[in-house]
Amino acid sequence: MFVSYFTEQPYGAFRDETSLNKFAGDHPARRPSDNNLIFSNRFFDPKEGSRLYGERIVEHQFAEEVGFDGITFNEHHNAVYCMQPRCNMMAAVMAARTSRVKIVQLGHPLPTWDNPVQLAEEVAMLDMISKGRMVPGIVRGGGVEQLANNVNPAFNRDRFKEAHDLIIRTWTEPGPFRWEGDHYNLRIV
Repeated sequence: MFVSYFTEQPYGAFRDETSLNKFAGDHPARRPSDNNLIFSNRFFDPKEGSRLYGERIVEHQFAEEVGFDGITFNEHHNAVYCMQPRCNMMAAVMAARTSRVKIVQLGHPLPTWDNPVQLAEEVAMLDMISKGRMVPGIVRGGGVEQLANNVNPAFNRDRFKEAHDLIIRTWTEPGPFRWEGDHYNLRIV
């Protein structure tokens, strides 16, 4: 059995309940718990954010110390419940600060990437830095992820499939080769 430590890494450092009530008051149709896409960044304190990132790094190091098989990262955008805009960011930090645990990515939302080859390169680089400990994961992502990244949600499935096929080919076939698709066109891969 493979057991991995995972947290959404939420931002929970609100100064007081009043700040949340102000949000509800500013948007009468919304509740304080509604947090996707339109939750204002005025509630974010950079010092608290820095503190929370530091705590998560220590937690992930501790997960390795106590014997977890992996540490898992995901990403969300414009979401108070997740302070990770890219899986690769924390994966890079933890690749340098751990030595044994697998680094599991619980999803790069492929349709949000304008160049899937860049993602393939980044994950391959992390795999080398971590000495083969990367477990890359890809997801389609939801409408919120699409809107936050200015990607038309109508093409979610098509962009996912094409990006997936391009990444797999990048990782498994010798290049260079040309890619002419419906959503991605690259002269040299």
